Amino acid sequence: MINPVDRAVEVLRRRASGAWSVGSGYLVGGRLVLTAAHNVLTDGSPDDPLTVRRGDVSELPATILAADRGKDIALLQVPADPSLDDMPVVRFARVDRHQTRLVENCWAIGYPGWNEHLEERADVPLRDSVQIQGVIPPGSHVRRGLLELRTTSTPEPLGPRAGHGSQWRGMSGAVVFSDDPELGALAVGVITQHHLPEGASTLTVAPVTGLRALGEGTPWWRDLKLDNWAVLPRAGSGTGRRPTRYAQLGRAVSDFTDRERVIAKATVLLTDRLADSAPVVVLHGMAGVGKTQLATQIAHRLAPTFRHARIQVDLGGGHFDVSTDAAMIQVLQAFGLTGDSLPPDAPSRRAELQKRLSDGPSLLVLDNVAEVARIVPLLPVAPGSAALLTSRSELPSVTGADRLPVEPLPSVDALRLFERIVGVERIAREPDAANDIVALLGGLPLAIRITGGNVLALRKTLSAHATLLADERQRISQLEGQLDGEDIGVRSTFELSYRALRPDTRRLFRHLGLLAGADFVPELAASCADTGMEDTERLLGELADRQLVEVVDVTGGRYRLHDLLRLYAREHAEQSEPETERHAAVRRSLEWYANRLDGWMSRPGAHELPPEAAIGWFTEEHLNVQAAVRQAYDAQEWEPLLALAGSLYGLLFHRSHWEEMEAVKAMAVEAARRLHDEPAELGSLIHLAEARRALGRRQETTGLYERALDIARGAGDQDKEGWILTHFGDLQCDLDRPQDGLRRYADARALYQRRGDKGAEIWLAAHMGDAYRQLDRPQDAARVLEDALAESGRRGDDAEIVWCQWHLALAYDQMGRYAEAEEILSPAIGFHRDRGDQAGLATMLTILGDIHLHAERPAAARAAYGEALELVRSIDAPRRVAQLEAALERTAG
Repeated sequence: MINPVDRAVEVLRRRASGAWSVGSGYLVGGRLVLTAAHNVLTDGSPDDPLTVRRGDVSELPATILAADRGKDIALLQVPADPSLDDMPVVRFARVDRHQTRLVENCWAIGYPGWNEHLEERADVPLRDSVQIQGVIPPGSHVRRGLLELRTTSTPEPLGPRAGHGSQWRGMSGAVVFSDDPELGALAVGVITQHHLPEGASTLTVAPVTGLRALGEGTPWWRDLKLDNWAVLPRAGSGTGRRPTRYAQLGRAVSDFTDRERVIAKATVLLTDRLADSAPVVVLHGMAGVGKTQLATQIAHRLAPTFRHARIQVDLGGGHFDVSTDAAMIQVLQAFGLTGDSLPPDAPSRRAELQKRLSDGPSLLVLDNVAEVARIVPLLPVAPGSAALLTSRSELPSVTGADRLPVEPLPSVDALRLFERIVGVERIAREPDAANDIVALLGGLPLAIRITGGNVLALRKTLSAHATLLADERQRISQLEGQLDGEDIGVRSTFELSYRALRPDTRRLFRHLGLLAGADFVPELAASCADTGMEDTERLLGELADRQLVEVVDVTGGRYRLHDLLRLYAREHAEQSEPETERHAAVRRSLEWYANRLDGWMSRPGAHELPPEAAIGWFTEEHLNVQAAVRQAYDAQEWEPLLALAGSLYGLLFHRSHWEEMEAVKAMAVEAARRLHDEPAELGSLIHLAEARRALGRRQETTGLYERALDIARGAGDQDKEGWILTHFGDLQCDLDRPQDGLRRYADARALYQRRGDKGAEIWLAAHMGDAYRQLDRPQDAARVLEDALAESGRRGDDAEIVWCQWHLALAYDQMGRYAEAEEILSPAIGFHRDRGDQAGLATMLTILGDIHLHAERPAAARAAYGEALELVRSIDAPRRVAQLEAALERTAG
C-alpha cells in the first residue's frame, strides 16, 4: 500500500525555449494523475515534454487523457511502473450544495512556490511538499460552480527567486480531500486559484464532479469507479454514528461483495431530494441475484441519513402472501406500537404510519414486491423519508420511482464472493476449479452461496464440485442447500417466477430453453415456439418484466437467458412438452438459422465476397450459429446441419476461421454420409481438406482428397475432379513435394484442355507458378503466369486479370524485379479496394509489404503492413492479425 503523502506529485511542463511551469497533482489510482487543466494546457507547443515528478525526485513521462480548461480539471496517464502496482483507487465525493454545514477535516498536499530550493541534479528547481488543512463551506461560489477551501495554514513569504504573486503558486492541481470517520479520505476537488498576498488564506477549488464532462463511461472512468460517489457533508461525520431510533433490518453479512456502483447510485437517489420529496427506488433483477441482501446493505449504510427509522418488511413476492394491512402492522410494530396502542382500523393505521414516517428521516425497505397495489399505501408521502423496493419486476406502475437493475456478479467479484465463503486457502489450492465453478454458476449470488455452503458441508474438493456442476443434466439439482438454517434451492427460487406466468408465456419460456445460443432475437423465438411475431414480442415483454429473460439490446430486439434459467427452462420443457414437439422446435430453430444464411449466401459470388449484410449479421450471431451447428449434430438433425455448413463456408473463409471451418465441415462430412448424399459429402470433403491444410494438419488431408477424387470420378463430375487435382497438388507443395504437385497440376491441365476450359487453365496457372517458385524457378513461374495474363486480357475478365497479376508479382519479387512486381500488383490492389473486399485487399497489401521489405524499404513496408493489419482486425481474422503483427516487428529492426 502506498502512503497518501507519496501520491502527491509535481506536474512539470518544459518548453523548447528552456522555460518551464510547475503545478501539483495527485496519483488517484494506478497510472492516473489528477491535476488542474491550466497546468498542462499551456500556451507552448503541444509537443512540449510533460512529466510527473514524485517525492523521491523520480520522474515519469505523462500524457493527457482528458482536460477541460473551463472546469480547470485534467487527468493524466503515466507509464506502467512496478512502484504503482499496489496503488488503490481513491474514493471520490461530491459536495451537497443544499447543506450549510461545513465539510470538515479537509487537507491537500502540494508543491507551492515559497517552498522552492535549488539542487544541481534538477533542471527545474525542486519544491518541497506542504500539507494544508481547512474546511469547505458548501454555500460558497454556488453560481460559479466552484468550491472554497478555507485553510488554517499560513503561507510562508515568497523566496527571493520566486518573484511576485501568490505564495500558493504551484499548489494548483493539488487534490483536496476530506477525512470521513467511516469512509476514509474522500477526494472532493482540485485547487485551481490562489489568493493574492494581501488576501486571506482562501483557495478556490474545482469540484471533482467536473470529471463527468471529461468522459463519463470511458475506461478510465470505470477504472476510477466514478459511478460510486459519496456525498458530503454526511450526517454524523466527525461525531460518530448515532443509533437509529427505530431499526428493524436483516443481518448485514460480512461476505457481501461488490455492488458499490449500485449502492452509490441508490444512495444518491434516496438522499439527494429528501428535502422536497419522498424518493422511491426499485432494485429489480432475476431470482437469486441478491436483491434482498443488497437492499439490506444499503439500509445499513444509510444509518447516518435515516436516523429516525430504518424498517424492512418482506412482502413474500408470491412465495407467501402478505396483505397491505399485515405489512402495515409490521411497520407500526417496528415503531413500537403493539396491542391496544395499534390503531383499530386500516384508515387510522395508514394515517398513523404516515405520521410516524414524518417524525424524522425514515427509510422503509419493502422486500419481494409482487403487486404494486399492495405497497402503495405503505409508501412515504411527506418529504424527508424514502422507500427502497426489491422486485423481480421493474414495477413500472409505481409513479415517480427510480429503477436500478441488479445483475449477476462479474467473474472477478463472483470469485471474490466464493473465496469469502470457502476460504482463501481452498481457492489457492484449486484456482482453476474455483474459476470453473463461478463460471458455471453465471455469477448468480444465490447459486454461489449454496455451492459455497455445500463445499464446506460435504468436504469434497473444488474439482469434484466443478465436475458435478459441469453436467448440465444435474446442475440445477446440485444447487440445493441451506442458508441461515433454511432449506433453499435455485430451482425453488426460479419456480416462484415461473408459476406467476400465464400458460402461453410459460410455453414460450420452455421453448427458449431449447435454443442453442446464449442470446436470441424475437424472430428466432417465434420460429422455435411456432407462434406469431406479435404474440412472441408480447410474451417476451412479460418474461422480461418477470426477470426471466434479459433485454440485451432494446433497439435491436435481442434477449438473453441466464445459463441457469436456460437449464431450468429446458428442464420444464422436458417435463411438459412431448418429445415430438421438442424435436420439432429444435428443427424449426435450426432451419431459421439455415434459411437466414441461405438467403444471403446462395447469391452468385457470395462465397467469394459475402454481402455486407451477411457479414454484419454473422458478427452478431457467430457464437449462436456455432452452438446451433453443434446442437444439430448432437440431435442428429442432418439436413439442417448440411444446410448450415454449406452456407457458412464463405463467411468462415472470409474471416479465416480455419479451426471452426474444420469442426463444421467434419460434422458435415458425417451428416452427408449418414444421409448417403455423395454430392454433399464431396463438397464437405473439399472444404474440410482446405481447412486442415490451412491449420498445418497436412498429413490428415491426403485421404480426404483421395476420397473426394473417387466420388467426383464416379459421378463423372469433371469440374470437381479438376478442382480436387489442383488442390491435391497444393497439398503436395505443402508437404514440400512441389514436383509431385506439378504432376497433379499436369493432370488437371490435361483435363481442362480436353474440355477447352480456358478460364480453369488461367486459374490453374497461379498454382503452377507457386510450385515453380517453391522449386526456386521463378522464371518458369513468370513464364506460365505471363501467358495466363495475356489470355485473361484477351478474354477481358477483370477477376482473371487480377488473379494473374498478383501471382505474377510474387514471381517478380522472387526474381528481385521489385519495381515490376510493385507495378503489376498496383491494379490488383485497386481492384480489391474498389470492390470493398477487405480480405482480398489485406492479401494484396501484405504482398506489397513483402516487396517493399525485400527491396529494403522498411518505412513503405510498415505502411502496407499497417493498413493490412487494420483490415484484418476489422474482419476478425486473428490468425492473419498475428502474422501481420509479426511482419511489422520484422520491419522495426
